[in-house]
Amino acid sequence: MIQREQLPRDQRRFHDAVKAIRRNPISGPFITLLNSSPDLATRVAHLGHYFHARGQVDESIVPMRVRGFIAAIGARALDGAYEWCAWINWALEAGVSQATVDAIRESRPLPPLPHADQLALAVCSELTSGAHRLSEQTFSPALEHFGRRGLVELVATLGYFALIAFPLNAFEIEMTSDQLAKRKPFAPLPLPPHPGVTPAGTPRSAFAPEAAPRRSARIPVVTSIEDLEPADRHFFDRVVRTRGRVAGPFGVLLSSPDLADRVAVVGEPLVYGKAIPAPARALVWLLTAAEFDCDYEWAFARAAAEEAGLPAALVDAAGRRLPLTGAMPELEAVADFCHQLLRGNHHVNDGVYRATVERFGVPATVQIAATVGYFVMQAVLLNAFEIGPEGDATELVL
Repeated sequence: MIQREQLPRDQRRFHDAVKAIRRNPISGPFITLLNSSPDLATRVAHLGHYFHARGQVDESIVPMRVRGFIAAIGARALDGAYEWCAWINWALEAGVSQATVDAIRESRPLPPLPHADQLALAVCSELTSGAHRLSEQTFSPALEHFGRRGLVELVATLGYFALIAFPLNAFEIEMTSDQLAKRKPFAPLPLPPHPGVTPAGTPRSAFAPEAAPRRSARIPVVTSIEDLEPADRHFFDRVVRTRGRVAGPFGVLLSSPDLADRVAVVGEPLVYGKAIPAPARALVWLLTAAEFDCDYEWAFARAAAEEAGLPAALVDAAGRRLPLTGAMPELEAVADFCHQLLRGNHHVNDGVYRATVERFGVPATVQIAATVGYFVMQAVLLNAFEIGPEGDATELVL
């Protein structure tokens, strides 16, 4: 934990902002983020508030029971022990049954579910496994039930839990005894053993060239300010302020304008900041895009990799999920760190953790983990709604 007095004076306002937004002592992902960028911690806190209003008027239109259900599914899918501790009582209080929670925790078949939960389970399961796409049999009924904004928020909820899970897992953050004492007793999430080495990826074919025919987006996307109601148009301007234009995932996210603004604010330092050296950052993007089969992110990441001077053979191997033979030691450290977060039990063994921190330091290592989470968040949105790259890859927006 970084105490307020340990921060430079001009950074202490961010500590105060996180505490005010959270309305609780600083904990969990914010311990990690404050060790890297107090500004980023504030941005993530403001985004997180959208998914749990903490006693205020709910901002998300996805019912709290469904969000709690997604939290449990996401925690199990990403082996997020802290997220499980943080959310499981909220899920139960919102109406998720104890039998459902127990089945998720133990990776057993689930009991009969309410219709909305059945749809949410199908969406989350397909986006976190296999080809990371939604079948039409899942997408159409989910869109009909939740509506365009509701389905965008549902997918973004899953993405948010990925965003915070990876920094928590990378640094093995646990709840304190004081935090646990304030919660009703619950069974913790058991984690599968770490394989001890970096798990091998499933080889994949190369990404299709950008000129290949692509499916049309599954919902109308926002491309101009006139696509929004007058009361929401200031959110369009806020996204443009961080990226210069609206495109890619933000054409989808602006179906929920306030949420789009908050995601844009979180992504700004991760995509356009300088906390991670350019070659390492491009490799993080490549590896995450490859693991989640995201064509849009791959085009963006490949353009960044070329600009950063990464060898074409390394880029191709990253895209095919093959070993990065001959990579420089610092890039090998990045690859091992990212692959351990993205594969296996989604935790990092001590040797890889130490190697990454020794090369990059704690602040940059935090941002590597957070960048993986942000790219996963955008990947599930892009894949769910079939948003493919268009135009110059160097001008794609994430």
